[in-house]
Order: sequence, then structure tokens, then C-alpha cells
Amino acid sequence: MTELFSAFLIGLVSSSHCMGMCGGLAVAAGLNSAKPIMMLAYNLGRISTYVTLGVICQFFTGWIPQTVFPYLQLLSSLLLVLSALYIVNVSRALSLLEKAGTPIWRSLQPLIRKVLPVKTISTAYFLGILWGFIPCGLVYTALVFSLAQQSLIISAGIMLFFGLGTLPAMMGISLFAQHVRPWLNNPKAKAAIAVCLFLFAYLIAFQAISSMEL
Repeated sequence: MTELFSAFLIGLVSSSHCMGMCGGLAVAAGLNSAKPIMMLAYNLGRISTYVTLGVICQFFTGWIPQTVFPYLQLLSSLLLVLSALYIVNVSRALSLLEKAGTPIWRSLQPLIRKVLPVKTISTAYFLGILWGFIPCGLVYTALVFSLAQQSLIISAGIMLFFGLGTLPAMMGISLFAQHVRPWLNNPKAKAAIAVCLFLFAYLIAFQAISSMEL
């Protein structure tokens, strides 16, 4: 449960990045305050992609030696630090990681254009599935954390809870965008989010180092 709760909190505190990456695009797709059910379907599709990626990651763990898992946790903690620095505009190193997913994202562009503008719930859900592949350093961080687990249920659960953590913000950006955006641009709010991410990075790193000593 610690891993799942941590994944949820990481998704929650990283919401400002999620809004910046996906919020404006969702509104542009026609998912606004007049269509809350459509926005919910879109987000459920996005979370479905995250869970599926978590399950796929878990299939690779069978070939990973037990001694490697703590190092994967350390890598995920490093990515969290880079995420925190990204949010407060100190470092853009995380954007280099996001470029790794660009080819996949570009290949999905024709499908995305075909379903726009969104007019049905099923189309909104399908759009969310596609949008789950948008290059995002925080999603990749969660995936590394998921890969560091040794249980299919926990691995998929981490991605589920990460997605659920982003859900309140992603729903809010379309329903209450005029109220949410000023808060996101507040330097103090960004600093608070960065501190939370630093804390999670420390806890994950501490857990990884402790397991190395056992």
C-alpha cells in the first residue's frame, strides 16, 4: 500500500505539469465545462493506457536480476528530482527524456486528427487512450517506479493510482480552468509541489538503499 499511496501522491502533486501538458489540449479538443462526462471518459482512457503500460513493464521484470531492482528505484528517485527542477524551471533535463517518446506520439497523430472534434463518449475514451502516450517525463518516472516492483498487481496498481492522482487536476482544468490556471502560475505553488517531489524522491531512495544493505 505504501507504493500505491506514493504513486497517487506523485500524480497529485505533479498535477501542474499534467495540466500544462494535457489540459490545454483537452480543452482544444472540445472537452470543456459543458461536457463533464466526456472529460471523465477521456481521463479514464488516459488512465487505461497508464495501467496497460504498467502491465507491459512488469513482463520485463522476469529477466531482471533481483539485485537490479534497488537501482531502478534510485533511477525513479532521480527522475523525480528532475521533475521537481523542471516544474520550478531550474532544469530542462527532463525534456530530454520526453523526446524518447516523440516517435510513438508522432505515429499516433493521424489517429488523433480523425477523432477530433470529440462528439461521443466512446470517442472521448479512445482519445484518452491515445493521449496516454504523449511524451511526459512524469509518466516515464512512474513507469520506472512501476518497473522497480516485483508484482504484476502492484506494478499495474502504481500506474492506476498515479493516474487517479492526476484526475482531480485534469478534470478541474476543463471545468474550472479560469480558477485553476492562476494558482498553477503561482511561484509559491510550484515551489511547494517541487518540495513534495523532492520528499518522495528521498523516501524512494532511502528505501532502495536500505534494501541494498539487507
